[in-house]
Amino acid sequence: MIRGMKAMSAVSAFFGVLLVLAGLGGMGWAGWVSYRQWLALDALRSADVQTATLPLAIGGVGLLLGGFLVGLALGRPRKVIAPVPPAEPTA
Repeated sequence: MIRGMKAMSAVSAFFGVLLVLAGLGGMGWAGWVSYRQWLALDALRSADVQTATLPLAIGGVGLLLGGFLVGLALGRPRKVIAPVPPAEPTA
């Protein structure tokens, strides 16, 4: 698939996948922060208050931009080869 793509499409797909992975990492980090905060509250312990706002923002922006770039790379029009009409029968 990469072989037939134009150079810009391949670069867009590469950076898009990297941004999607970074976005998933940010969302995982936000989930971990929220889970640790919930564990402390569930056990009725005091803990440093941490918000997951920054990791969620990082994850959201990464997923949005990465998805856009991957969609841009995959949605580019391909070179259309015109079909060859069949030869006329000779009598």
